[in-house]
Amino acid sequence: MRLDLKDIGDSGLSWEFSGEFDDFPLLLDLQGQEEQLFTDRLVFKLHLQKSGQIVEVDGSFATWVALTCGHCLQPFEQRVAGDFTLTFTPLIKDSATDEVEELELDADELGIVYYKDEILDLLQPLQEQVVMALPIAPLCSEGCQGLCLECGCDLNEEPCTCEKKLFDNKFTALAGLKLDRSD
Repeated sequence: MRLDLKDIGDSGLSWEFSGEFDDFPLLLDLQGQEEQLFTDRLVFKLHLQKSGQIVEVDGSFATWVALTCGHCLQPFEQRVAGDFTLTFTPLIKDSATDEVEELELDADELGIVYYKDEILDLLQPLQEQVVMALPIAPLCSEGCQGLCLECGCDLNEEPCTCEKKLFDNKFTALAGLKLDRSD
C-alpha cells in the first residue's frame, strides 16, 4: 500500500479500496491470537490532499468482527468503523551525518506520519486506525446482565436461583446516627 506523491494531483486524490485482514500484518497477528476474528473485508475510503510536501489524508474504514462479550461470554458480531485524519510529512535527515533527527512530539503532532523518497507507505497507519477502533471490553448489548458470580448461569437467559450472600457492612449501624451540630 504505497503511493507516490506525484500521483496526487492539484485537486487531490480520492481512493476507495477493500482488502482482506491478512493483507495487514498487524491484523493478521491479532487473528492468530484469536482476539478478534475479522468476518468481512476491510473497506477504506481515503481523500488525499497535497500542500507542498505535506499530505493530509482524511479517511474512513468499516468491517465486521466476531467478538466475545466481556459480561456473558457469548460470541457476537459487531461492525467496527471509524473516521481519521493523518498528516504525512517528509522525514528530515541531517545532511552532514545522514542520520534522522529526533523530534520531540507534542499532542498536536501525534497524527503525523513520516515518509521518505516521495513515497507514502499507508499500510502501518491504516492498520493502526483499525486496531484503535476495536473495542477493549466488548458487550453483546447495552443491557447485558452477564453471568451470576455464584453459579455462573447466564442472567440474560434465565434468572439465577442462588442464595445471595448479604454483605456484612459494619457501618450500617451508624446509618441512623444523628449528630448535634450546635457550635
